[in-house]
Amino acid sequence: MATPIRSSNDNNVPANTPIENDERVLYNKGRNSSDGGGGNMNNDYVTHPELKLSEEQTQHKLDNLDNKITQVDNKIDYKFDELDKKIDSKFDLLNSKLDAQNKLIWWIIRLLTAGVVLPAIAYFVKTIFLK
Repeated sequence: MATPIRSSNDNNVPANTPIENDERVLYNKGRNSSDGGGGNMNNDYVTHPELKLSEEQTQHKLDNLDNKITQVDNKIDYKFDELDKKIDSKFDLLNSKLDAQNKLIWWIIRLLTAGVVLPAIAYFVKTIFLK
């Protein structure tokens, strides 16, 4: 195991005390730290099988998270599709109401026009032919 980095103030630092250096936390494991990897090495290092198991567990969690994100994405897409259909139906309803109102307005205009034009024609016919 590598010897920890020591500063000039290490004489007053007790064993296993974190030392801040270059944004890393190092541990002062005492003056004689060359124990050949024994002691609590399992706490500091990982074996290849442990690393592989950890990678598999992490990948499994990522796959589960990806599935959940996909489900939420599908739900959001479904909600937006439903909202789009509702908006389209509201616009279709509005268009049909406007079409019906336009037809009514044209009927009223035609009736008013006929109410003005027919008496005017009758008046001209009466004045021209009956005098």
